[in-house]
Amino acid sequence: MIATVGHGATSLWYLTRATGLVSLIVLSSTVVLGIVSSVGWATERWPRFLSQAVHRNLSLFCLALVVIHVATTVADGYVPIGFADAVIPFRSPYRPIWVGLGACAFDVLLAVAVTSGLRRHIGFRTWRWVHWLAYLCWPVALIHGLGTGSDTRLSGVQFVYLLCVVTVVGALGWRLVTARAMTSGWRIGAAIGATFVLLGTAVFTFTGPLQAGWSRRSGTSSAVLEQIGAAASASAVASAGRSPSSSSATLPPAVPKALPSTPFSSALDGAYSLHGPDDAGQMRVELSMRLATSGVPLLVDLTGPAVNGGVAMTSSQVTFGTRHGQVTFLDGSTIDATVSGSGGSETLTMRLELDRTAGTVSGTVSGTAESQSSDSSGDSR
Repeated sequence: MIATVGHGATSLWYLTRATGLVSLIVLSSTVVLGIVSSVGWATERWPRFLSQAVHRNLSLFCLALVVIHVATTVADGYVPIGFADAVIPFRSPYRPIWVGLGACAFDVLLAVAVTSGLRRHIGFRTWRWVHWLAYLCWPVALIHGLGTGSDTRLSGVQFVYLLCVVTVVGALGWRLVTARAMTSGWRIGAAIGATFVLLGTAVFTFTGPLQAGWSRRSGTSSAVLEQIGAAASASAVASAGRSPSSSSATLPPAVPKALPSTPFSSALDGAYSLHGPDDAGQMRVELSMRLATSGVPLLVDLTGPAVNGGVAMTSSQVTFGTRHGQVTFLDGSTIDATVSGSGGSETLTMRLELDRTAGTVSGTVSGTAESQSSDSSGDSR
């Protein structure tokens, strides 16, 4: 079974990532609706009280998501973050500044929720000053996600961040243009402040989380980095059912022959190796195999963040003779890949097993022409 090198990671780790990203989306929506309510914008189909009601409910929903995000992060235990670290800023041994910013954002959200419930007792002015902190909470939460999240380099996550920034900045610009109660001095000052925050965030992103070695440069202590790396490597090796000494196993050289014509089915064997995690927390799994019937090499390279169960695949490379492609499906001991070259394209289906004592790979592989695969299967992957 090789589920541990693919999408078989702990559900808590996935839930932590998902709730963190969705919390930022909901918080951005809350900020935009708060701006809309403060301007007093309304239509017949969308009265002002509706904006206020949705704004209030989204705020509570965002707080609930953040609570789940904190709980799953602590329960996952992959990094040493405790409940106290989620409330008391800058005390975590793991990325202390960026985790600390998340604690600040969480504290502000709690303060806004508590003071909203006590609004009649503390007075409107006090409540309003605390409520304004929610706008400061948004850039803090954004930088927390960029600096702490393990998915910052993923293009899909980057698109979500960019969408949130564009939406909030656009709403703020609209607020500065349409607000009649604000003096020109306040508008210019707010615009300059927002520009500095935006440029600072962009510079931080491109020079920090998007660069190699961020895990070490983010302030994580060397002891914690070594602990995380050892735990990830040991977990991946144990889950694969082999000893660490077999991680350097290599496939004996073989002289490749012509690629088999499709459709075909063949036994295969080979070896696998683990590399990492590196400074960015990324691990690499290599499967070096060859077909028993023809000796054609089949190489599968999986890369992704190190998790409790091994590696969560985020990128892949597959080489089959002179053809190259990527993994399209990974589930347990089954791997599907599409490869193409000068002779055309084909879909490979591998069913593999790992030898627990020798650290080798064995199993079967079948290949079909890509057009045949599309016509014969009722779904697309």
